[in-house]
Amino acid sequence: MKNSPQLLAMVILVSLSSCEEDKTKDTGMEMGNLYLSKSKPQPGEDLLIRYVNQGSEAPEATVNYLVGKKYYPTDIQLKDSANALYGKISIPDTVHAMALNFKSGDKYDSNDKNGYVFSLYDENGEELKRSQATKGVYFMRSANSFDIKLENDSIAAIMENAINEDPEIEESFDVDYSNALLAADQKKADEYIQKRIDYYNSKDSLNYEDYEALSELYSLKKNKAKNDSITELVTEKFPKSEIARRDWLIKVFEAKSSDEKVKVLEDFEKVYGSKTVYEKDVMLRLIASKFAEEENWQAFEKYASQISEPREKARLYNSTAWKLAEDGKNLDTAAEISKESIDIISSATGDYSAKPDFYSNKQYDRAMEWSNSMYSDTYALIQFKQGDLEGAIETQEEALSEESGADMTTRYVQYLIEAEKYEKAQEKAEEFIADNRANAEMTDYLKTAYSENDNSEEFETYLARLEEKATTKAREDLKKNMLSENAEDFELSDLEGNTVKLSDLRGKTVILDFWATWCGPCKQSFPGMQKAVEEYSDNENVEFLFVNTWENGDSRKKDVSEFIEENNYSFHVLMDEPVAEGSREFTTTSNFGINGIPTKIIVGPEGKVNFKKVGYSGNNEKMLKEIGLMIELTQESQSPQA
Repeated sequence: MKNSPQLLAMVILVSLSSCEEDKTKDTGMEMGNLYLSKSKPQPGEDLLIRYVNQGSEAPEATVNYLVGKKYYPTDIQLKDSANALYGKISIPDTVHAMALNFKSGDKYDSNDKNGYVFSLYDENGEELKRSQATKGVYFMRSANSFDIKLENDSIAAIMENAINEDPEIEESFDVDYSNALLAADQKKADEYIQKRIDYYNSKDSLNYEDYEALSELYSLKKNKAKNDSITELVTEKFPKSEIARRDWLIKVFEAKSSDEKVKVLEDFEKVYGSKTVYEKDVMLRLIASKFAEEENWQAFEKYASQISEPREKARLYNSTAWKLAEDGKNLDTAAEISKESIDIISSATGDYSAKPDFYSNKQYDRAMEWSNSMYSDTYALIQFKQGDLEGAIETQEEALSEESGADMTTRYVQYLIEAEKYEKAQEKAEEFIADNRANAEMTDYLKTAYSENDNSEEFETYLARLEEKATTKAREDLKKNMLSENAEDFELSDLEGNTVKLSDLRGKTVILDFWATWCGPCKQSFPGMQKAVEEYSDNENVEFLFVNTWENGDSRKKDVSEFIEENNYSFHVLMDEPVAEGSREFTTTSNFGINGIPTKIIVGPEGKVNFKKVGYSGNNEKMLKEIGLMIELTQESQSPQA
């Protein structure tokens, strides 16, 4: 007799926790590839899970404990058995709802865009009062990060129902509900925000949380004068509050000289004493950076050494050392500072006492590994400029990982060339070029190494063979990760006032580049994107659209136009529209699930999203190559016309 999946799951799950009591005959519940041992899990209980993995490798599993407006990620240890993965989650008493994430490579299992998000219940089987509202906040703030797609009106409805069912929670969630409404219904949002402003203003006395909510509501109404008056009042009434601390930060930012910045810090410490808070670390970083500009290294160290958060301190040391290394001056000082950044990260790795709440342990470990790699790269550059070639090579070898980009790999080969280690330089250059982790300079270094080694083949023939191998690998990698998702239609105006509708471009490959004038990586990628536009200018089957987003203000269109003109870019720019006046959420960006820019969405001729590329690697050659391959793949996949 064949066992049912639920029965088999329960047998294996119980074996993982022999102390689990059989209190009920609850058969659990299934959500996509996930099975939970309880249909109504409660805080304080253990929850057993089974996950049917669809990939060749076990995914990274994380549970997000949702508490009010925050979530706290924790790693899930999974055991492989009977063609599935099993684990146990202990639910803290304070949690209102939960979200599980399963990530393979760069992709999340989104459960058909619904996510693995569920409520918690009390001992009577009743859903916890804050569960729905908490889930609503999670969907609104984090859905895009985990490839979840929930319509704006659905999120607003979740929060509205939660507040209607339990009006006592409204003060805790009214600002979040206002944001949800702004994305769904401008008129209703305006009415609700004003209603809540009137509510707080009618109270006989306001506590800090009331003032905080009122400040945010005025901010949503774009009433800066009212918001400033609340900040002034709260700073006086609650001098140690978060609003007051933010005001101190503004003062440090605005202070011009190092002495003025130090004076703000001293005044801040009169209120807070030696207490460690995030804002103090930021102040110390700003002050130390100012002293670094003035090359006052004694004062720099005095303030930098007081920063309590290890990553914040190490980041400051590294950025300071990198600038000195780039400029090629004060290299001894740069070496000391750089070495200190590495030592800080090394000491903090594996110590989770300073881990931010928004990281799980594994996520924190990865962040620390990445930092160590970047900071070692800085130190290797300093060693190289000091003439310590062997030290630079050794340090760069430690810095390199499979995630290292073209700049780091190219520096490594450069150090090998300078040390006359031509055989190793050729070997590594071949490896990096074939793996698409090389820039134009790498080719020059390879040519030098090739000419010094015993090679009989013509260099150009040899290089062409290498590049063909790299192209084949890049093409295979892209094809393996090709998407086929419905593209949300849009109708946006360009800088000349013409209307562009995505569905009118059906039959073409459309490259949507989402950007903003304040976005450094966006602007760094634009010289390469200009080359791409020029390369395909005569191809009637390819269309580039540069969607400006996440920018507000009366001068937005003028600023964007001037930026494009000043840089002589021949971009067809579209202006994304905020979901509501003054909103920080924009319609098209939201519809495509974008949570960081630059992001490139490649829509194939059949109107499907085929690729989504987030960020900029700093390598224009690689970007151009990827765009060309993605265009080629989208047009290959087009169904034959009837």
